[in-house]
Amino acid sequence: MYRRISVHLDHGFDCKRRTELALGLAKRHKAELVGIYASSAPPQYYYGESVMMSRTLSVMKDLQAQNRGAVQNAFLDAAAAADVPAIVRAGESSPSATVALYGRASDMIIVSQQNRDDVEAAHENEFVEQTLLSAGRPVMVLPSSGHFPAVGERVMLCWDGSREAARALADAAPLLRGASHLVVLTMDEGAATRNVEAIPFEDLVTYCVAHGMPAPDHVRRDIKGVGVGSTILNAAADHSADLIVMGAYGHSKFREWAMGGATASILKSMTVPIMFSH
Repeated sequence: MYRRISVHLDHGFDCKRRTELALGLAKRHKAELVGIYASSAPPQYYYGESVMMSRTLSVMKDLQAQNRGAVQNAFLDAAAAADVPAIVRAGESSPSATVALYGRASDMIIVSQQNRDDVEAAHENEFVEQTLLSAGRPVMVLPSSGHFPAVGERVMLCWDGSREAARALADAAPLLRGASHLVVLTMDEGAATRNVEAIPFEDLVTYCVAHGMPAPDHVRRDIKGVGVGSTILNAAADHSADLIVMGAYGHSKFREWAMGGATASILKSMTVPIMFSH
């Protein structure tokens, strides 16, 4: 069971959906919920006090404090109504650094997919990516559109035998034990991967069953002409998955960028919640 779950709080319109998802998971796991307030960076993050008049800076800080109070109170009220124990935390760093810092004392962190139309959301370049890379905890990302009343009933695990995939499986274990159906997706990425040594699928089945998870079904897809990201999302739709579990940034950040990495592709086009592990 997850015992402590963190959720990102900001002024964006997606904060309510994110909080509702977090409350549902916390209630199911009888976990404490930590609301981490991390909105736009404080004024001094952009400007030195020598540039802005100290009086103007003080006014901006006061406004931020008032807005933060409203967000935090709404979160605590929702948690109380759901009978979920909750606390709030807030930092002075950038949004991703704040969420990563306070989220490390949790079993999982919940954030939302970047939505450029949500102008009140935490505006920081690559907020989700930076959180994934620095938190050291599994991060569940909620798509910017769609309704997800149940998450974790029908789960699809992306498996390539890598360190990141193995960690993702272990990180998701508390959710997977409550799943009714588990699909393991492996992908044929061409000749370069066909001769790579891999563990037998039966060993993966044995591990899952030994840990109280459903015996997984095996699905294999050829990514030729489709791409990794689209293959994953298409398979999730075909199997009615309400959650995807996968490793994130298996290569260096630069190599992921140069190769048009699967993580970046998924984050742009995701259609269901995804739990990433790095």
